[in-house]
Amino acid sequence: MTVPTVTIDELSKAINDAKYGAATMKVLEAILNDYMDLQFGKETPYTTGRQVLPTETTISDVDTAAADEKVHKKFRDVFAKISQTFKKGDLTPQSPVDGWDPKLRPVLVVVTPNKG
Repeated sequence: MTVPTVTIDELSKAINDAKYGAATMKVLEAILNDYMDLQFGKETPYTTGRQVLPTETTISDVDTAAADEKVHKKFRDVFAKISQTFKKGDLTPQSPVDGWDPKLRPVLVVVTPNKG
């Protein structure tokens, strides 16, 4: 399975959508924060590939977000991929190095720059 992605714009808009539950918001915000850490070259457990869960979230948060029917399918696919990868325990990077410091090797990069 390929790694599903969302753009930074899609993620920002979702974070500002009040219809989502607390667990979903926590996961969305953590994904954004992890992506920003990656862009700025900050070494964290996420950016160095020592963990796949977004920082300061639990598998329960991710699974709750993945089951949230109010969330667009694109995001549920991202959450499901994170959950599946975590449960497999495989920390092999699945996303290519794409413009960030090559010493950082996150397992999944689920955010992409805005298109066009």
